[in-house]
Amino acid sequence: MKKYDVVVLGAGPGGYVAALRAAMQGASVCCVEQKYLGGTCLNVGCIPTKAMLHASELNWQITKEAKGFGITVGKPEVDDNVFMNRVKKVVKGLTGGVGFLLQKRKVDVVFGKGKITSKNVVNVETEKGVEKIEAGSIIIATGSRPAKPGFLPWDCDKLMTTDEATTASELPKSVLILGGGVIGCEFATVYAELGIKTTVVEMLDTLVANLDSDIVKAVTKSLKKRKVKVVTGTKLVSVEDSGDQALAKLEDGSEIKADKVLVSIGRWPNTDGIGLEELSIEMTDGIIKVDDQCKTNIEGIYAIGDVAEKMQYAHLASRMGIVAADNATGNTASDDRKVVPTGIYTHPEVACVGLSEEEAKAANLDVKTANFSYKASGIAQAYGETDGLVKLIAGAEYGEIVGAVVIGPHATDVIQEVAVAMRNELTIAEIADTIHPHPTFAEAVGEAAEAWEGFPLHSI
Repeated sequence: MKKYDVVVLGAGPGGYVAALRAAMQGASVCCVEQKYLGGTCLNVGCIPTKAMLHASELNWQITKEAKGFGITVGKPEVDDNVFMNRVKKVVKGLTGGVGFLLQKRKVDVVFGKGKITSKNVVNVETEKGVEKIEAGSIIIATGSRPAKPGFLPWDCDKLMTTDEATTASELPKSVLILGGGVIGCEFATVYAELGIKTTVVEMLDTLVANLDSDIVKAVTKSLKKRKVKVVTGTKLVSVEDSGDQALAKLEDGSEIKADKVLVSIGRWPNTDGIGLEELSIEMTDGIIKVDDQCKTNIEGIYAIGDVAEKMQYAHLASRMGIVAADNATGNTASDDRKVVPTGIYTHPEVACVGLSEEEAKAANLDVKTANFSYKASGIAQAYGETDGLVKLIAGAEYGEIVGAVVIGPHATDVIQEVAVAMRNELTIAEIADTIHPHPTFAEAVGEAAEAWEGFPLHSI
């Protein structure tokens, strides 16, 4: 039996980062991975979808926007094979990079399904049999998988999850997307911008219903501009194979036909079958309970990422991986995970951090908000991208920042300034007093801060 200081279950953006960090701290490390290095994020999630979104945006700009900039081109054609092969190439490059980094840091990688049999032993089912590994500490980073509701006929080749959508060789001719959350809206953007007939069905009353109302409006407007049919407030009750297409029936009695049905209703943590119940590791609704040091209730066992957080973001998993690895190697690190920026890569892009305006008010916080519209932004006007804004939400008396929304190009980059400010307990006044480069989309944050302070220089 091989012995390591740290054994990590899972090589996604949480697991491989934890393994690298622990190795950098001088520990001997083994990383157990069942399927592929890079996990969902690099293989069938964040990275391939962003490669698809960038290409679809390029097609949209050529088709719908180039003429307004004085550039006239013929009608573009989308080559399915080239489109998806480029996605695969991007994925291969990044996953190969993860393997290179693990090798350079002398992290041993074992491919197979790992199961924790005691607080210090992991059994791995490999192609050659069961391999036992002894661990000083264990970090669980097994990630999540697409939710697959049982009422749907999963033996039908017209049904797909995001796993299949990101690895397909061909694009659908028409698509129905079940689920109007972040992932569903991103895929709707891709397909619609490529000229594919797209319908989104969401059982709640709005798209991205858990986010700030300004985000809901922006995402809905964007999809409708791209001719996406948005159906909210009703459930999909069945899907049938009707020959060339799938036939979806809705609770309101309506029917929709499409070549493919993409099911995007959330993800389920991979906590089953890895020995958690036998060890009595505490869980709630399938999610492992951890503290701000990523410790479980069992000493020496940590959990990170989608198995330990309702917020299923790759960047959060990576941060938790660093925290867990530091603690597993005898150091001290913690993060309360209250400042977690997130983005939606629709067009326009959307990002937020902290509380929404509605959440702040529901919590009875005395807050004040300030907006700066991209219609008053020089760079936005130059780019022809004026459908956007920055909204800051802060305590009315002292200006402590509790949340922010950014809508527009590079929103997921722009939001980071606010995240750093929140993390370090800076105030609106300190953002307003910081020189922002001009012309940039980031200067809209400074403009919103000045408006919050009562000096809206470029807005009324």
